[in-house]
Amino acid sequence: MLQRSPDPGVDCRVADSRRWWQALTAPELRLVITCDALEVFQFQRAWLPGRHPQMISHQRHTLPGSTQDILPPEALWQALHDVLAPLAGQRWHVVVVLSNQYARWLVLPWQAEVRSQADKAAYYLHGLQQAFTSDGQDWRIRAQPGGYDQHTLLNALPAVLLEKLQAALAKHRLPPGIITPAWALAANQALHTMRQQGFSANGWVVCRESSHLTVACLMHGDWLQIRQLPVDAQWRLTLMQLLSREQVIHPERAALPIFLSQAESSGATPQSMQPFQVVDVQPSHGLDKLSRQVAERRMA
Repeated sequence: MLQRSPDPGVDCRVADSRRWWQALTAPELRLVITCDALEVFQFQRAWLPGRHPQMISHQRHTLPGSTQDILPPEALWQALHDVLAPLAGQRWHVVVVLSNQYARWLVLPWQAEVRSQADKAAYYLHGLQQAFTSDGQDWRIRAQPGGYDQHTLLNALPAVLLEKLQAALAKHRLPPGIITPAWALAANQALHTMRQQGFSANGWVVCRESSHLTVACLMHGDWLQIRQLPVDAQWRLTLMQLLSREQVIHPERAALPIFLSQAESSGATPQSMQPFQVVDVQPSHGLDKLSRQVAERRMA
């Protein structure tokens, strides 16, 4: 299960959507797909100044998947049909959030000689093949280049998964605006928190799921590394061990804060995470009663 609260308009930006008009005007239908559940959120768009999107519905459908699988279980597709059938042809901005276990993340260094689109595509593919040789998947790669002399952040999703999602949504006349791994949402929310609270563009951005963490290091606006690691109930200890090793290797990262969604409610208090500074990333607007209840159930 993904351990973070949705934050419409912040974690999924209008600029990221292929259907920007729906992103601005339509209610949001968010499908969160993990190995053990399909979660369905519906948000009503806010029209009045100073108002924010409100959660109007939440459903959770249990799935029989494994944390070791590269693709979701087959049961997902029937569950998805059952969810989408009553909504077929309606006007929604559809956001699909995929567990990080189905994504591959990589940071590649700046290469001045890699300039053309063809060279970049070859460079990205070669990097992924070198890093993930055993996966045996055809990957759809998305790159986020940095500035001059900065790293490029890559994420890749299995082509067969994206094709099946597109087909399932098209069958119900619900074209997606955004299909993205969960860490990308955590990063957008963390960057928003940095701007709102006056932090510089430095820190560890953590996305937590029940069985693993995805952790990335940002320094001076440059993504230096990203990695995924399996965890159990002792995930806080695993995270602290990782960051302690990083401090030894890279002392300049010793003082970087940790940006973690719903940190306090998940037990990552300032006392339990000492000597590290934890920034509790909260939704950018107050949650209504239904939203708070859903968040509390999900974080339990």
